[in-house]
Amino acid sequence: MPSLMPSLLLPGLLLASFVHGYPPESERESINFLLTLMLHSVNASQGPPNPSVGIALRLARDHHLPTEELLLEQLKMAAVKKLKHGDDLSSGLVALYTLAIAASCNDPTDISYEGDKVNLLETLQEKLTKEIEHIRSTTFPLTNYYQVSLDVLTLCVMNRNVSQCSVQALTDAVLNDKFTHASEFSVDTGAVAALGFRCLKDKLNGMGTEKALHKVLDQILNRTTDDGLIGNLYSTGLAMQALSANSELVPPGRWNKTKSLYRILEGIREGSFSNPQAASQVVPSLEGRTYLDVIKLNCTADGNNLTFPVVSTTSPPTIQAVPIRVEYNIVDGLSHTFNDSVTVSVPGGSVLIRVLEKARDLYPNRFSYTVTQTLWGPSLTTVRTLTASSQNRTYWQLLSGSQPLDQGIGDYKPKDGERIFANYSRY
Repeated sequence: MPSLMPSLLLPGLLLASFVHGYPPESERESINFLLTLMLHSVNASQGPPNPSVGIALRLARDHHLPTEELLLEQLKMAAVKKLKHGDDLSSGLVALYTLAIAASCNDPTDISYEGDKVNLLETLQEKLTKEIEHIRSTTFPLTNYYQVSLDVLTLCVMNRNVSQCSVQALTDAVLNDKFTHASEFSVDTGAVAALGFRCLKDKLNGMGTEKALHKVLDQILNRTTDDGLIGNLYSTGLAMQALSANSELVPPGRWNKTKSLYRILEGIREGSFSNPQAASQVVPSLEGRTYLDVIKLNCTADGNNLTFPVVSTTSPPTIQAVPIRVEYNIVDGLSHTFNDSVTVSVPGGSVLIRVLEKARDLYPNRFSYTVTQTLWGPSLTTVRTLTASSQNRTYWQLLSGSQPLDQGIGDYKPKDGERIFANYSRY
């Protein structure tokens, strides 16, 4: 949707126009571009509904109420079908569904579809209990600490009981440096945990989380860069929520909110947020809100004021892309059973999954793979016979040279001559 992209503003003028750390009215076009992108994803009806998109649309200032209502009904239907018919949801997804439905001023304890009912908060408490039991027996969650953090945050936001053992498990994870992924501190996990700790601090006097909250905020601040990024472009939005919600605990001079906002707006203009899930992660911060605001919304006050441009049905002219060559490597980094590479040719501008497809077409056995659909799009699950497993804490790490990719196979666009690695790793 290139016609929807906002015009480029001069950096100096944009920085000067920020007021109290929020984007000026002139930047509504950038924010509304992301909202429109997410609205189109709802109507596209490709795959299961995205609760993160639902949360972001509800936390926005401008609304297209018919589409938001459509997404709400899709979420209700999916929640009931999945929980009643065996297609299970992970604890983190139950948390996101809960927040999205609550943000629409609906009761997540009473979700009905075709005669079946589910209580998402009750389900969430049950799933969090299983996460904590798994931590006790293995020292790691059933899923990961991002989801456990999201579970605690959601239960607290919804004014539900958060068990002391759940809080203690999350606190211990922070104090024992378990928020890591590929040996690096996970900004996303830290940000969600910091929001959860903030909620506990405000509602329940912290439950002994003060030390962990200060530590995780310090870890987030240690990942800030001079241009405003926190971790990477795609973790900056969540990190901004955490730092904004705990602003009085951020030492003066350690974070420039205006720079972070500008860097995100720059990323929008560069086309870096064309993935609806990526857009959903930054919209709350651009609107000066956080997940803590979900139950503070007044849905009756929302206006149906967002123009929803119609996508053109006319096919764009076909342009023959110049081919590029990409070296694709697959490595068993755990048992070292294989280390293979192939150089393939794909049209310039192709996303990474096209490279995987071409390698598989050339060598079906050596470069076979499967993917799983996630909120972010397709995720590499299996290469040859090695499958990512949350139980074994294994995954396929994607790198350009030695640098981890910050986008998935459905979004990252390799360059000519680039060396891409899929490395079977443990987190």
